Amino acid sequence: MLCTSCGKYPAKTYTREVGGKKLVLELCPACFEKLYPEREEDSDFFATFVRADSAWDRACPACGTTLDDFRHTGLLGCAFCYTAFRKELLPSVQYAQGKVRHEGGSPSGGADDARYDLIRALVHEQEQLKARIRAAEEEGERDVVRQLKAQLSAINKRLYGGEGV
Repeated sequence: MLCTSCGKYPAKTYTREVGGKKLVLELCPACFEKLYPEREEDSDFFATFVRADSAWDRACPACGTTLDDFRHTGLLGCAFCYTAFRKELLPSVQYAQGKVRHEGGSPSGGADDARYDLIRALVHEQEQLKARIRAAEEEGERDVVRQLKAQLSAINKRLYGGEGV
């Protein structure tokens, strides 16, 4: 088995205790030393990626991973962690990738261009509806939220259910 960090060298299994949870890592010795050097808590490697905040104990509602767990391990517990800790993770993503939003090129080709444009328009409309839903929820407009969610559901069916795309 290869190292899950570098993917080049044979991995050893390391066990670490973080926040009362047992974490099993499969890393080569070099990556383990790089990620988990024996040093003071204040100079933690991942602390440089995450903004200092007094809410380190805040936990993901889906899996229970805390920001402190992420600071120590660099690992999130589930996909929902990205939503739960979005504000705190954006600086890390910005640092690692240079941008926080994908700005890749669009595919080129003949007949699929119209389909691609339709999908792009649906995704754009989906994002706008989500923003309107958040605003309506903040205003306490339950009927508007219900209507917007119905529209969003219809768009999701077209995007993910293959209906009309």
